[in-house]
Amino acid sequence: MSENSEKDPIQRPSSSPEGKRTRLNAGRIALMLVGTVAVVAFVLYGTIVFYGLIKGS
Repeated sequence: MSENSEKDPIQRPSSSPEGKRTRLNAGRIALMLVGTVAVVAFVLYGTIVFYGLIKGS
């Protein structure tokens, strides 16, 4: 029974190197997603403000 728990990924302790790498990769992906959304939102906001300044003049 203990042999199966060593191979089962659900039973693997999260402090293993594979678990740390997985969490690190997930964190990087989340950070990249948040950064991408922030950049897109900033560009959209800047475009709207710039368009408003041009139209208002």
